[in-house]
Amino acid sequence: MKALMLCSLAALTCGSALAADSPWVGTWKLDPAKSHFTGDTFSYSQAANGMLRYADGSAGGYEFAIDGKPYKSLNRTVTWSQAGPDTWDSQVRLDGKLIGTTHRVLSADGRTLTLTFKGTRPDGQSVADEAVYERVGAGEGLLGTWRSVKSTSGGAPQTFVISSSAAGLHYEIPDMKLSLENATDGREHAISGPETPPGMTISLKAVTPTETKYVIKIGGKPDGIGVQTIAADGRSFSDVSWTPGKEGEKQTAIYVKQ
Repeated sequence: MKALMLCSLAALTCGSALAADSPWVGTWKLDPAKSHFTGDTFSYSQAANGMLRYADGSAGGYEFAIDGKPYKSLNRTVTWSQAGPDTWDSQVRLDGKLIGTTHRVLSADGRTLTLTFKGTRPDGQSVADEAVYERVGAGEGLLGTWRSVKSTSGGAPQTFVISSSAAGLHYEIPDMKLSLENATDGREHAISGPETPPGMTISLKAVTPTETKYVIKIGGKPDGIGVQTIAADGRSFSDVSWTPGKEGEKQTAIYVKQ
């Protein structure tokens, strides 16, 4: 989910010469029913120092203990607690402010982990998601690798508002409170917003007027790769994204023109 939430910030396409007639201009809303947010994997493992480690291939991996204390993950802190037998709660804070909670329940046979997430987007609106993961291979309790088989939203941005500007195209992502000027010259450009990790950049290359490839980096390390493509009828675009090294776990968000 994390990887998709970061890659979808990158729906930036054509260059300035095409801005006035760009098929990207307009308001686009996420269509969850047509999107595909499953297939990603993450793992919990035992670290050498006795801590637990969460990893999904992105820069958001972190070590933690289930002790009610905060542990750092990028520009956030995560606090874990035991909520009951085979049940765990975690809280995510940014600059001390609670921005999300996750309730985890392990099935009696230890093969299914259900995550219920509740949080607040930067614009203040509430967001909720239920994701179901199935165990891949061996493991006990939380430990092991988990693959998603159900997700109701994937954490993707809800709306893009794209307009022409002197620079080419101007992008507003209202729920993320992000405002971006287009630059599809292949160079890295900083991304900033109220919840954006420091050192986050994006480089974009317009392959055609209706297709763009992008790379998102955090601290100079690739963290998300993707391709956005406008449909032949111009009424929707797809954002196919993946974490570097996990090309087999691509997710697709579909945005429909309003």
